[in-house]
Amino acid sequence: MRLLGEYPVSIDNKGRLRLPTALLRQLGEPTGEGGGHEFVVNRGFEGVLTLYPKVVWEVISERVNRLNRFNERNRKLIRFFHSGATHLTTDSADRILLPKPLMDYAGLKEEAILLAIRNYIEIWSPERYEVLLKADTADISELANEVLGGGEEGIGEEDTL
Repeated sequence: MRLLGEYPVSIDNKGRLRLPTALLRQLGEPTGEGGGHEFVVNRGFEGVLTLYPKVVWEVISERVNRLNRFNERNRKLIRFFHSGATHLTTDSADRILLPKPLMDYAGLKEEAILLAIRNYIEIWSPERYEVLLKADTADISELANEVLGGGEEGIGEEDTL
């Protein structure tokens, strides 16, 4: 699964947001009862919500659940990962209902930005997303060089494009 795109969406007064058709197409055919797409939403890092297609959640959750719960750091991760985790299924209008505590955590009100990354979707408040986009591009450039370009020497794999 290779999800891609940035989608501004509205949130109604009940906490529902409609998933864009272009994003739903990338997810393939619905598998949930009643013909809806199934997801799990939880608290993500940086004050964002993470929306996992159910099949992706099951794989990641299994990895987290295999951690040694007698290790304090592992327990912290296990708790954070599962805190607020909620199963969701799209309704007939392709909407999902976000739990109020998760909306509060992410600072979501009337609008959100959906950022599709690989096999999951981040749900950002527009204000927090704007801060993310204003990150120092020099820092991002340096990070890209370290991760993708082989460090200061620039000895990475040649571009294959």
